[in-house]
Amino acid sequence: MLCLLAGVVLLLYRIKPDYENKGKISLKDKKEESILDTKGTEVFNNDEVLRVLVLGVDKTATKQLSEEKNGMRSDTIMLFSIDPVSKRVQLLSVPRDSYVRIHGYDKNKINAAFSDIVYPKGGLKLVASTVEDLLNVKIDHYALIDYKAVTQIVDAVGGMDVEWDRPDYIYKDDWVVPPLEISMKRGINHLDGKKAVDYLRIRKAYEGQDIDRIGAQQGFLMMLFEKLKSPAMLLKIPELLDIVDEFVETDLTYGQMVTLARFGIGIDREDISTATLEGVPVNGVKIGRDKVSVYKIDEKFAKEVSLRSEVVESEDSVENGSTNVSNKDNDEKNDKRNLDSNNDRESKKQGKKKK
Repeated sequence: MLCLLAGVVLLLYRIKPDYENKGKISLKDKKEESILDTKGTEVFNNDEVLRVLVLGVDKTATKQLSEEKNGMRSDTIMLFSIDPVSKRVQLLSVPRDSYVRIHGYDKNKINAAFSDIVYPKGGLKLVASTVEDLLNVKIDHYALIDYKAVTQIVDAVGGMDVEWDRPDYIYKDDWVVPPLEISMKRGINHLDGKKAVDYLRIRKAYEGQDIDRIGAQQGFLMMLFEKLKSPAMLLKIPELLDIVDEFVETDLTYGQMVTLARFGIGIDREDISTATLEGVPVNGVKIGRDKVSVYKIDEKFAKEVSLRSEVVESEDSVENGSTNVSNKDNDEKNDKRNLDSNNDRESKKQGKKKK
């Protein structure tokens, strides 16, 4: 969703009348190779579903290691499937501890694929290839989002109100530098950028730990998406652009991001469905010399869910910030939407043949 959010920012920048638009924006990549221009606005391949892999990455210093030596970690993995026919988006989260076969290697936690310390060819491409193998899909584009972007975007929009529907929670971790301290009160909490990132990192307060944390992240992104679409955000465009420029890396051109932004502005919250890959936690799995806890993915479900054009979450799951990937009513809705979508595609194909 952060990729779409970045696109929304770019589109607002483009249409804002009293702000100079140079027609291009630099999006930093690791090699700082180029400045992306407005050419190449087409992002959809006819009526095919577009898939964008989004990685949330983070650098954290500890008492032992600096940020540089500790390296960058892939903390969040999301696959966005964008259907230009049904005008719907599916957000599919892949838990970071998912125990899967890394492309070209043995099994490991999927976030290890991002590390060039663990794998000689580790990085974005290895994560993308591994996700493609797992879900049996083709990934069209990617976006890397530094968590610092979340901090600064939330501050730029004036903070976020988040409901904490459980007992007061306090967590401290003195191992990281600076020390991590999380405090959530039952009820509505107004979060600035730092507190928002702290909230998105909470795991131990939930029974389902990382899986429930993913639900909270998805719910938070939906709220941020709505807030960024509000007219009041026009005045924030210059500041938001600077954040996107510094902390977003993507292979999408400026023009393609504008196209996605138009798409994003044209959809509502109910047009976005969320899901998380199903699996079970397993302890004592040997990886290298260590025995660790992993999340064993239901690989059959993974391939099935990736083939759906959308997965609808229940109202309860939206309110609680958790995902519900399958139930009878939702499956019936999906079947109808998929049928309508397929009919639209067939109609277009027939129209082309007649011409």
